Amino acid sequence: MNIVDFPDIHFEKALCFTGHRPSKLASYDYNHPENVKIITKLRALIRRYIEERGTHTFISGMALGIDMWSALIILSLKKKYPHIKLVCAIPCIEQYSKWNEEDTRMYHEILEQADMVYYVSNEPYTAWCMTVRDKWMVDNASHVIAVWNGDTDGGTWQTVKYAVKRQRPIMQLHPKTLKMNPVKTLDNSK
Repeated sequence: MNIVDFPDIHFEKALCFTGHRPSKLASYDYNHPENVKIITKLRALIRRYIEERGTHTFISGMALGIDMWSALIILSLKKKYPHIKLVCAIPCIEQYSKWNEEDTRMYHEILEQADMVYYVSNEPYTAWCMTVRDKWMVDNASHVIAVWNGDTDGGTWQTVKYAVKRQRPIMQLHPKTLKMNPVKTLDNSK
């Protein structure tokens, strides 16, 4: 695990993830059949970015749900694509403090295997740390994958709005329909 600075990370071909927490998905269990469908579709989409766009750096905010699942996908894809990098953008120390034991264990295992870990804040949770983390991810990515149901509230929505403002290409993967839709403006996001 490398903290903050890692010379082999090049963000010009980077992609960040934003997406819902398990409460807006089928279940907290990533093995739930509906979540497996999302993860399978997300994995195929990530492979397209690697193979067709040359994307090699992937940034996860490490929240429960899509963030951690995307990080697990990247770690599993490293077997086939050993050149890809996982960057974990951590909003605050002890991000996991209210999580169950299994999720906390998985979080630490992912961090141990990450190519870079960036802490937005060295403080415990604050009201602003998630937003600053999301902006850092978008600012350091050339593309965004949003596993987003189109709702106009919550952190995923705020990250999508910021990515549109920063003119980042966004690919929406709808968690219910599994349809993919490029988001260019917020008028066509639903």
